Amino acid sequence: MVSTVCYDYLCDNIVRFDLCGLSSDSKPSPNFLKRIIANGSSFIEMDTGMMYLFDFESATWVKFGGTD
Repeated sequence: MVSTVCYDYLCDNIVRFDLCGLSSDSKPSPNFLKRIIANGSSFIEMDTGMMYLFDFESATWVKFGGTD
């Protein structure tokens, strides 16, 4: 289950989220809790320690620190 750690309303319905969950959880995109996920939102996998940042333009989660 994905949990919200922190969030900031940037403009109307656009929100910068700090999310956490398990690596087996689906990362939300492009919306979470009926809000648009802002560029730079983060997702931390609690079981692996991996961090992802949301790229609004491509609506994808990008692994922080580059590729494997």
